[in-house]
Order: sequence, then C-alpha cells, then structure tokens
Amino acid sequence: MEEMDVSAVAVAGLPQTWILESDSIDRLLLLPGRRLLGLARQQVAFASTVTWMRALKEKKLLPDDPMQVCTVTVLAEGIGHNLPGALATVLDSKTHRGDNWVGVSRFALDKKEADPYTPFDARVTYMRMHSPAPTWCMLDTVGTGATLVKGLDALFKNAEKPRRILLATPAGSVAGMRKIAELCWREGVELHITFFGAAFGLWVDGTALPWCHPDTIFSGTPRSRRNRELAGELFNNLPGFCSVGDCSANFFDVQQALAILQEEEERFSWKLPADGQLEPARPST
Repeated sequence: MEEMDVSAVAVAGLPQTWILESDSIDRLLLLPGRRLLGLARQQVAFASTVTWMRALKEKKLLPDDPMQVCTVTVLAEGIGHNLPGALATVLDSKTHRGDNWVGVSRFALDKKEADPYTPFDARVTYMRMHSPAPTWCMLDTVGTGATLVKGLDALFKNAEKPRRILLATPAGSVAGMRKIAELCWREGVELHITFFGAAFGLWVDGTALPWCHPDTIFSGTPRSRRNRELAGELFNNLPGFCSVGDCSANFFDVQQALAILQEEEERFSWKLPADGQLEPARPST
C-alpha cells in the first residue's frame, strides 16, 4: 500500500477539490512519465487508481453500502486505469452495484480570435448504463472538458441521475473542469473532484496539460515542491510541453504515442530526456 498526500485546494468555480500525490502518480506524470507506455503504464495507472479509491474511502466519500456505488468508465482511457477493478480492490472484493461504460469521441472546432485555446466538441458513440447507483465513480483526462460534458449530458438524459459523482482526472485542467462543474450544478448533481499530481493549465492547442504552464496549481506539499522543480528540469520549463500526450495511445498504441512525442519534440526543437535520465536544460527556441 503506497503512501499518498491528499490536499484540499480552493479553486474558483469548482466544488470540493483535492490534489492527490503518490509514487505511482509521480511515475505516470514525471518519471518515466511519457516514456511509460503499454502494459507497464496500465499497471502503474491501476496502482494510482487504487490509491485514489483508498483516499475516497478514508475521506468517507464512498458509501458504506457497496450497492450504493458504481463505476462509469469513459472509453478508452478508463480501461487503461481499470476503474472497476480498482473499486473492487478497495471494497475488499465486495460486490458493488455494477460497472457502466460510455464512449465519447472528441473533435476540434474552428478556433476564433476570442478563443483562449482551440475549442472542441464531442459525440457519444457507445453507452451501457445497466447498473447505475446513487454514487458514480468516474475517471478521465480533462482538457477543454468537451468529452465529459457531452458524455455526462447524454448519461443524465438516458439513465437515472446520480446524487453524487466522484471524479478523478489523471491529468486535468481547471478550465475544462469548470465546465463539468457547471453542468453538474445545473443538473443538481453533487461533484467531488480529484486531480492527480496537480491541477494543470491548458495550452492554447486545447489538449496539452503542461506542468510548466503558469496556470498549473500545486498542492504546496513537500512532494509537490519537489515535483515542481523536477518538472521544470524534465520539461525544460516549456509552458506548452504536455505532461501526458495522448492518454489512450499511451496505453493501447505505443508506436502512435512515440510518434506524438516525436512530433511534439520537433515542434519545440527540444527532446524529452530518454529513460528518465536528466540532461542539463537547454534554452528553448
């Protein structure tokens, strides 16, 4: 059982919000971070998700009755984290209400001058909500928030709405999370948010979630102070270099994930240190 730091943070426009830090989360987001791919990443992601579930249990956010809680896995990234397995692990294999699934496909919209970053919309491509419960556990990366807003809107219309959603984001922006919070507030659904590692700023492309973005929020723990310094070294203090890249590709298409990383390195004229070995930071161009 790994050690964790769970810090409550006050963020304008968000309800109860936590930043969760642990060794497994450090491995996902820092070292090896973007070079942790395929099965190895799935194993670490599962450990981080179990740690999040433990934090929920310790904070008394998980219901005492396991039949009052279910999972809603957002395809495809959520499969990499094995959300149902993580919940079952923390419940000591007690049977929770059930596991549900939603597939949402995101697409870019034309950027207008007034847009702070490239906007996105999304369409729901698959939904299985056969086992809803009053409390939903959900997990997904959040950029602009378009994917989860569209997915949740469809779920609320086609299934019994929950009383509460416990939402974790392995890499998430405050900007996108505000849109999700607005939807839940309008629908009368209580929302609890957990950011892994930090609450990230959102780069102008609407997808990148950089450690070194000026809007990234840290918890203030000794671990977060260390991570902030390490992230500056790892990512050469580049405010647009993403902490995670394409999350689904990282799990399920390693060659595509490496190609995305290479394209990003070329765009910034800089290479991410190989195998977690830091080199002296070089000026960006």
